Amino acid sequence: MNTTDQAAPAVDTTKSVPGHVIYRRVLAERTSYALTAAGMAVGPQLDDSAWSYLASGGIGLGTLAWLYAKTKNTDPGQGLSAITRAQRAIPFLTAAGTYVANLITPGFNWWEVVAPAAWAGLMGWMAPLTRSASLVLELTEHQAPTGIARELTYTEFLAAKWAQATGDGTRLVSIAPYRADRPDFEAVVVAQAGKAVPTFTEVQLAAAFDFPVGTVKMRPVQGSGPGRMRLVARPTSEDTEAVAEGIRGLWETAVSAPGKAAPGVGLIEHRTEKDRIVLLVASPPGKTIYLPHTAICSAFGIDDPSRLVIETDGIRMGVVSIYKSNPLMKVRKATVEDLTMDDKGRITIGVCHDGKPARMRLWDPGQGALRGITAGVTGAGKSVLQNLILAGEKRSGVVSWVGDVQGGMSLPEAEGRVDWFAKGPVETLLMLTAAHAVMKYRERISNEMGRGDFALGKPWPLINITLDEINRLLSHPDEAMRKATAYLIADIQKTGRKVGIGIRLAVQSLHLKDLGDDDAIRQQGKVGALFLMRTASSSTKEMGLDGIAPAGFQMENIPARIYENGQIEALFSGQDDEDGESTAGMAYMFLDGRAKFMRTFFAQKVDGVYPDLIALYGEEPANGLTRGEAEAAQAKVGLYDLRHTNPYADCDTLAQAFSDAPGSTPAASTPPPATGADGDGGGGEAPAPAPFGAPFADIPFGLDNDPGEEPGLQDQILELLAEGPKPLKDLRAALPDFQPSSVSNACSQLKAKGLATTRKRGVWQLTDS
Repeated sequence: MNTTDQAAPAVDTTKSVPGHVIYRRVLAERTSYALTAAGMAVGPQLDDSAWSYLASGGIGLGTLAWLYAKTKNTDPGQGLSAITRAQRAIPFLTAAGTYVANLITPGFNWWEVVAPAAWAGLMGWMAPLTRSASLVLELTEHQAPTGIARELTYTEFLAAKWAQATGDGTRLVSIAPYRADRPDFEAVVVAQAGKAVPTFTEVQLAAAFDFPVGTVKMRPVQGSGPGRMRLVARPTSEDTEAVAEGIRGLWETAVSAPGKAAPGVGLIEHRTEKDRIVLLVASPPGKTIYLPHTAICSAFGIDDPSRLVIETDGIRMGVVSIYKSNPLMKVRKATVEDLTMDDKGRITIGVCHDGKPARMRLWDPGQGALRGITAGVTGAGKSVLQNLILAGEKRSGVVSWVGDVQGGMSLPEAEGRVDWFAKGPVETLLMLTAAHAVMKYRERISNEMGRGDFALGKPWPLINITLDEINRLLSHPDEAMRKATAYLIADIQKTGRKVGIGIRLAVQSLHLKDLGDDDAIRQQGKVGALFLMRTASSSTKEMGLDGIAPAGFQMENIPARIYENGQIEALFSGQDDEDGESTAGMAYMFLDGRAKFMRTFFAQKVDGVYPDLIALYGEEPANGLTRGEAEAAQAKVGLYDLRHTNPYADCDTLAQAFSDAPGSTPAASTPPPATGADGDGGGGEAPAPAPFGAPFADIPFGLDNDPGEEPGLQDQILELLAEGPKPLKDLRAALPDFQPSSVSNACSQLKAKGLATTRKRGVWQLTDS
C-alpha cells in the first residue's frame, strides 16, 4: 500500500467488547437511574435543610466546572471529544436541576413524582454514560457486519494516527494538505497546557504516519513558544524549506568561507519560489561586493551557467537567483501592445529571467534621445532584437534610419518599412552625413526658438539611427571613410540627444578594435541601452565590459545551446549537438547601472526572413521627416529623395561612388554643390578641401586636427611620453583636467597619426622610443 492509499481506510478508535458486557453496563446504568429517581422524589419531602441544597447544587456546579475544564482548550478538529464529555455530564446536571426544583417547591405536588420518573425513563433510554464510552459490539468470526462505518476524513485520519502513535497528550491540529491527490500536509503539534512539545527523532516522526524516514520535519512556529511546533510532511514532494536550509549551509561552506568563491560575502536572507531559489547576499561593511559567476556555479554544482543569475547594486548588496532549469528556455512571441511606446518612452522587447517584462526606452522624457550598443556574434539574435526595436519605433511614431553595412543582408525585414534603409558602407556613410545635416538644422532652429532641450513632436519627431555591422565601416580599409564615420557617429552621440536624434550601434563585440579604436564612441554608447549577447569571449574583461558593467558584476559568456538537464549530462548521454535549445536572443541588458539577464521575444525564420516581425511593422507608411528637415538632408547629400533606390548599394568606397570608376553610377559622378552646415545653402567662405567632394566639406577628417580632439591634450600627452613610456592610468592621473575617455581617445588618435604606439598592453610610448 502506498502513502496515498493511507488516507482511504477509516481508523478504529472505539473499543470492541462482547455483547454481554454492553448489556450489563446498560442494565446497571438504568438501575442506577431508577434508584436515583426514587431518591429525587422522596428526599425533598424528608429533608429540605441547607445541606440538601448544598449537596445538590454542588453536584451541578461541580459537573459544570469539570465540563468547562475539559472543553475550554478543545481545537476545532477535536469536536467529537467535546461532545463525548458533554454526554457524560447530562445525567448529573439534569438530576441536580430536578432535585433542586423539588426542594424549593413548598408542600407536595404531583409533578414532584412525575418529574423524577420522566427523568429516569429518558436517561434509561439514552444511556449516555455507556454511549460515551464508545463501546462497539465485538463480532465473532461467524458473524458478519450489519453496516458500514463512516470513513474518517484525511485530516481526522492524520489526527487519529498521531494520537495513537504518540500517546503523550499532544494533539495534531490545523492540518492542511498541500494537494488533494497527495499525502503531503502541514500541521501544528500542540502540547498539554504548561508543557513543551516533546522532541521526536526523524524515525519516530516518520513511523507515526508510515512515511519514509526524513520526509517529516518539526520546525518552530513563528511567534509561538515551545508548546506549539510546526510539522511538515512531504513524502512525495520536495521540501523547499529544507532545500533552502541546505543552500544556507552550502553558501557558508563553499562560497563565503575563506579561500572559497566569494570570501566574506554573507547570506542575509533567502526565499523559495517555484523552480527558483533567491538569495540576498552582502559583502562585509567597507568592502565592495564581488561575485564570480563561474566559481559560484562550481560551488553549487551547476554546469549550465544560465541557471545562475547574479545582480548587484555595485556597492555591497547582491541578489543571486538559482533556477532548476534555464528560465528563458521558452519565450512567447511579441504583440503590437508590447511594441507600443508608453508615456515613459518604453517598449517591451522580451522577458527577464524572473518573468518580468524586459523594457527599453526609445527615448527619455527627461534626457531626450538615447544612444546604445548591441554586441553579439553571428547567430546571437541581434537581428531579431533590432527588428523588434525598429517595429516598436514605427508603431510609436519614431523616424527610423537604418544603415546595414552588410549590404542589406542583416536586416532585410526593415527594408521598405523604415524611412531610410541604407545598404552598404557608402550609402550608410551618406546617410550619417544627412543625419548630421538634420542635427545641425535642428540646432539652428532650436537656438532661434530659445529652446535648450528636445520636446517630442514639438515641432520634430524623434529620429533614431540604427547602424548594423558598423564595425565593418569603423575598420574600413579606406582611411577617409573610416575617419568620417567615426567623426559623424561621435558628434551625433554627443549632441544629437538635445535635438531628438538618437543612435544605436550593432557590433560583434565591445572591443575598441570593433569600434574603430575610438574609445569615445564606446563610452558614449554605453550611456544608453547596452545589450551584450553571446560573444566569442570567455570573460567579462575580454568582452569589453570594463567600465560598463556595475561593480562586482561577473558573468560567463552565454553558450550557443543549452540543454534541459545540463550540458555535461547531454555529453554523457551522447545527445547530438542539435538536440539542445538555441540561446539566440538571450542577452545581458545594461540599463541605469544595472544588468538584467533577459531574452527577446521569439520569432521564427522562414525562407531567410522573419514573417512574424514583418507583420509587427504594420502596413502603414514609414514615419518621415518634416519638410524643413527633408530639405536640409537633400541639400546636403542630394540623396534623401532617392533613398529608396539605393544608388550606391554596390559601392565599397567613396572613390567608386564619386568617380567614373567601375561600379559608380552616372548620377553620382557629379556631387551636389556645397552647402552650409545647417543645410540652408548659405554662403560664406569656401570650405576646406575634402578628399571626395562637397558632401563632406565640413567633416574634418584628413586634417591636422582629429575629430573630437580636446585642445592641447595631444601635445600634453606627447610631452609626458617624451619622459619615457607610461601606463594609461598614469597618463590619466597626470591630466586630471580631462576625462579619462578623452585621454584614451587622444592616445588612439596619436597612434593613428604614427606619433605614439603601445609598448605592451596599456603602456604608451613615442613611436621613435
